[in-house]
Amino acid sequence: MSHDYVDVARYNMSLSLHASVEGMALQDESLAHHISNACVTHRVLGICALLLNADADTFAASLCKAGQARHHLLTLTQTRAIPTELRLGSDTVGFSDALAAGDLPTAREIALLSSRHHIEGMEYEEDFLFAHFLHQMMDTRRSEDALHRVLTHWEAVLEGGLDPRREVCHALLLKDVSAFEAAFTSLLSERKREFTEYRRRPDFDAEVGATTGRIHVDGLALLRLAELEGLPPLPALEFVPALARVPRGTPLPPAQSWRTA
Repeated sequence: MSHDYVDVARYNMSLSLHASVEGMALQDESLAHHISNACVTHRVLGICALLLNADADTFAASLCKAGQARHHLLTLTQTRAIPTELRLGSDTVGFSDALAAGDLPTAREIALLSSRHHIEGMEYEEDFLFAHFLHQMMDTRRSEDALHRVLTHWEAVLEGGLDPRREVCHALLLKDVSAFEAAFTSLLSERKREFTEYRRRPDFDAEVGATTGRIHVDGLALLRLAELEGLPPLPALEFVPALARVPRGTPLPPAQSWRTA
């Protein structure tokens, strides 16, 4: 995929973030949508910095900002009516970013604030269960039995089908090193297959393919969880290159950084 599309994505996302920062200042009914957009744009801008300039520090900072934005959006649910589609439990944008960046306090806060209920007709249950499992893994008071129940229900939802994400989560819970590596490799193979099919579709977005299609933030979040569970690091792999794996202790931006373009 040409870097030209990454350049275009960076330009467009910069404009989009600037518009959302201005929109947030109005504090009107569009506030939640602007915050949600800021979350996405920070992620994409971080990926652009990584791909165009090998700038791992800006990548980490941008992922952290995406997490800050998601956290703020979820805190607003306590005082404002936030559209349901913006607070789905299956939405990992922001949560996975904070986790991948090493901002564990923000990732934990997002996990605590996230919905614990699947919303029929608005999200796939498998997607919800994946996010819900990761949220519970980040809970300092987590229950191993509860995590196993999530996996059991997930298996029932699949009705005999396969979901590489479930296999990765199962291996992670068991701390099974070889099973985790095999399942994670399968997960990346499935992602490659999905994006290969996506590129053939008439609605293919070249900017998406060139950015989030090349860096798998959920995959980076899973690798961070594996690190926290004491599993050895995996070798550099497609979609989760070594440069994208933010070292623990990397300096991150202050709490309100996400509010600026």
